[in-house]
Amino acid sequence: MRIGELEKRSGASRHTLRYYEKLGLISTIRSANNYREYSPQALTDLDFIQQGQSMGFSLAEIGEIIQARREQMLDCAQGAALVRRKLAEVEQKINDLQRLRDFLCSEQKRLEASAAAQVALGKG
Repeated sequence: MRIGELEKRSGASRHTLRYYEKLGLISTIRSANNYREYSPQALTDLDFIQQGQSMGFSLAEIGEIIQARREQMLDCAQGAALVRRKLAEVEQKINDLQRLRDFLCSEQKRLEASAAAQVALGKG
């Protein structure tokens, strides 16, 4: 299929498709007239890329997985290490968000108390 059809079927823009091709995430064959021709595998890869991104994986991480799948070299130890790194990132984000939440709750209480004190003094 050509880039226009892949764009319609995947929902990804031509710019995105070319970028993914440049990164090696999807592959294409150039026809005699130099048009890009994509195999049905490109749709499968795009679906995987979109799912991976929605779960917080970087394009580099997704690229590692796609490459290993293509070479049929999915190594369980490598997969476990990738998941461990991603889990550590998620845990750090959760901790950061909890600290931010605690700060915002504290500030909200402080500001509400200050506003109430101003109202009580007739200043608000």
